[in-house]
Amino acid sequence: MHLFSMGKALVIGLAGAGVFVWIGAPMPWLLGPLFTVLAVQLFSTVKLKWHASIRNGGLVIAGYVIGFAFTLDAIQGMKQYFLAMLVVNIAFFFLFLLISSLMANRTKADKATAMTCCVPGGLSQIISFAEEHKGIDLAAVTFYHVLRVLLIVAIVPFIVASGSNGPPQQAVHGEISLYLIALLVLGYLAGMASQKIKVPTAYLLGPVFLIMGFNLAGIEVPVMPGSFLHAAQVMIGIYIGLLLKKENIKLTNKLIFYAFFSSAIFIAAAYGTSFILADLYGLSFSTSFLSVVPGGLDQMGIIAASVHADVTVVTSFQLFRILFLSIFIVPFVKIIGSRAMKADNANAKHRFQE
Repeated sequence: MHLFSMGKALVIGLAGAGVFVWIGAPMPWLLGPLFTVLAVQLFSTVKLKWHASIRNGGLVIAGYVIGFAFTLDAIQGMKQYFLAMLVVNIAFFFLFLLISSLMANRTKADKATAMTCCVPGGLSQIISFAEEHKGIDLAAVTFYHVLRVLLIVAIVPFIVASGSNGPPQQAVHGEISLYLIALLVLGYLAGMASQKIKVPTAYLLGPVFLIMGFNLAGIEVPVMPGSFLHAAQVMIGIYIGLLLKKENIKLTNKLIFYAFFSSAIFIAAAYGTSFILADLYGLSFSTSFLSVVPGGLDQMGIIAASVHADVTVVTSFQLFRILFLSIFIVPFVKIIGSRAMKADNANAKHRFQE
């Protein structure tokens, strides 16, 4: 049954990709499957499935492309961006505090739920965090973060396409070889090993570090064929399209409104910041925007590889954001959320005694 459901998802996704190629939409192999699968899931009774291991295969291909770009010179060049990475993440932290406070006041959601909903990025980390804390509204958190991923992945390619200056860079076309297939298998194994040791976005970062290691060791690795990158986009696009389910939408109108509102504010803030970053460091608009927008490392990485942005800069910024999120924001939310829940419980107990 699951195999049949996955087959239907693949056919629908490929049909969507074909339509998006035909109409000339940006990133048709990602957005076509995403939109068609999402539409079928939300507005029909057709049951679709997509195994996470297939998505992981797409991430391995994206990780290979990103790792391929990490040469010694590229890594040394990352030092100049450290201050910008820090400032951007601190700015988004204060924006997160402002939006979560506004949401809590207007929707009457508890503080822990509001803060968890509005964390800028970290879909899998934040949903796992919400599952571990019983006082947090898991349905609301899931909806907010899945919606943000969908909006960012759906909107960002159009923004990047409209904001790019000059003709697109020409891609370097690779050829399929046994060596390439062997490296992809090694990349998948590296992803599995990374997952075992709790590396975030393991199936992307495992291959990144593997191929980067080959580069730094002076071992030649083949260029990824464009057809493989298209396949990776289909694998990931179908998976993202299936993230939002009908049951996730059963929230109050205010909660749904602020889900769209918070996502729009984060995207708008990233859009404005990207012009400053591009001007300060001489980066292309696509590189600066993909670096600061609070999407997932995996999604922004594959978009960067597909539009020929500087994937080393994009990956470095997004990886720094994950570290900032894990080290500072999640513990902060945990502390403040726990205090808020204790205060609510104390108030409820006091009212009961009265």
